[in-house]
Amino acid sequence: MKVVTSAQMKQIELNSTEYGMTFARLMENAGSAAATFIRRTFRIEGLNCIIFCGSGNNGGDGFVVARKLHENGANVVVVLVDGMPTTKEASGALESIELMELNVLAIPADTAKITNCVQNADIVVDAIYGTGFHGEITGNALLASGLIANAIAAVISLDVPSGVECDTARLAPNSVYADFTVAFDSLKPVHVIKSGIDACGRIELVEIGMPEEAREGIEYIFKDITTEEVWRSLPQRDANSHKGTFGKLMAICGSGRYRGAAALAALGALRCGVGICCVASVEQVCALVAASVYEPVYLPLAQNADGGINAEEAIPVLRNNLDGLSAILFGCGLGNTADTAALLEFVLKNAKSPVVIDADGINALADNIDILQEANVPVILTPHPGEMSRLCGKSVADIQSDRIGTAVRFAVEKGVTLVLKGNESIIATPDGKAFVNHTGGPGLAKGGSGDILAGMIASFVSQGISHEMAAAGAVHLHGLAGDSTAARLSEYAMLPSELLEDLVGVFRSFRR
Repeated sequence: MKVVTSAQMKQIELNSTEYGMTFARLMENAGSAAATFIRRTFRIEGLNCIIFCGSGNNGGDGFVVARKLHENGANVVVVLVDGMPTTKEASGALESIELMELNVLAIPADTAKITNCVQNADIVVDAIYGTGFHGEITGNALLASGLIANAIAAVISLDVPSGVECDTARLAPNSVYADFTVAFDSLKPVHVIKSGIDACGRIELVEIGMPEEAREGIEYIFKDITTEEVWRSLPQRDANSHKGTFGKLMAICGSGRYRGAAALAALGALRCGVGICCVASVEQVCALVAASVYEPVYLPLAQNADGGINAEEAIPVLRNNLDGLSAILFGCGLGNTADTAALLEFVLKNAKSPVVIDADGINALADNIDILQEANVPVILTPHPGEMSRLCGKSVADIQSDRIGTAVRFAVEKGVTLVLKGNESIIATPDGKAFVNHTGGPGLAKGGSGDILAGMIASFVSQGISHEMAAAGAVHLHGLAGDSTAARLSEYAMLPSELLEDLVGVFRSFRR
C-alpha cells in the first residue's frame, strides 16, 4: 500500500496546480468531502457542532466544513484557536462563513462561551494543525485540545489529529484522540502506524479531486507491508530446480552458553527454503544442532575458554570456506566477547556475499561502527531498540518516539538495510525507503524469536530475493506465524520454536 509523507503530499498539491487545480479548490473539496462524511455518519440537522480551526489551511478546511454543516441544518460554532488565518485560501473560507453570520468565537477571549458550547456539543471537529504539526502543543492550542478531550461528543479530526506528527505518528502530550479521522486524498504514515491509528480512531479516506498526473515523479518512500506484496516477492519454486538453486547460507552462530540460538536460526532459514544451511560454530553447538535438526551441514570451529568461537584459530578456517556462499548470518548466540568482535571484523572485510548481522554481532558492531565502511557486500542489521540505542548513541526513549526517522537516517547514513524490531517493526533501506509491519504480537517477546527471524531473513537473501523484501517479507511472515501460534497456544505459553510449525501453515495457505 502506497503511503505519502507530509512533504510528498505538499508536492502533489503543488503539482496539481499545473493541471488546472487551485489551492482554494482543493480546500473547498477537502472540507466538502469531510462534511459529506459527517452527514453520512450522523443525522446532522439540529445537532450542535463546534469546529476548532487553526490559522493554517487545516483551519481553512474546517471553515468549509462549518459552512456545509450549517447549510444542512446543524447548529455550528467556529472557534479561532490561533487568531486570524495566515493563508489567502483560509482567509477566503473564513469570509464566507462570516457572510453567513455563523457564530465565530476566539481563544482566549471567548473561553467561557467556548467551554459551554463544548459541554453541549454533539460533534467536535478538530481542524487545528493537520499534517504540519511538529514538537509540542502550546498556548491556545493546548487549551483547545484540553476542551476537546473533555467533550462528551463525537470527535472528528481533519487529515491528522492535532498533536500527532504526520510522518512519525509521535504523539505530543495532550494530543487529540479522535473517534474519526478524515484523510484527504492519500494515507499518510500516521494512518498506518499503530500509535497514529490509536489517535485517529476510524480512518475515512476521501477523494478531493486531485489530478492523477499530479502524482507523476513522486517516489513513494513509505510502504505499508501487505501479505499479498510479500507473496509476490516469493516466486513459486521451479520444478527443475535443485538445492543449489536456492542458495547456500553460512550461519556463524552459537556458543556454549547460547547453543539453542544456532539451532533456531538454522530452522528459521531452512523453513524459509534455503537450499543449503551450513552451521559454523564450536563442536558442542554443532552437536546440539545435529541432534535436533538433521538438514544442516557443519563447519566445526575452535573453542575459546568461554565456550565461544576462538577467532584466531577460526579465521583461517572461515577464510577457506567463504567462496560459493549466497549469504552469511552472523551473531545469534555468539556472546559479546573480543572474539566475536574480531570475527565480525574479519567477516565484514572478507565476505563475498551479503551479511545479516543479529544479536551479539550488533553488540560488537556498536563498538566498531566504522567497520561498516570497509564492508564490500550489502549488510542487513536486525537490532531491537536496546541494540539500536547502542548502535546510534540515542536513548531507547528517543528511538521509540521516532522509530521511522531513526531507522531511515541510520540506514541511509551507514548504507545498510535495517530491521528495527518491536511492535510494528520498521524496515529501512539505504535509499531512504521505509516499510512498516503490522503482524506479530507480545507472544513473540521471548528469547529465541529473534534468532528465527534472523535465519528467515538470511534464507530469503540467500535465495536472491531483494534485500528490502527479504527483510520485510521475513518480518511479516514471522509475525503471521506468531499470530497463529498465539491463537493456538496463547501469548503466555507459546514458545518461539513452536511458531515454526505455524510458519509451515502460512506457506501452505499461499501455496509456497
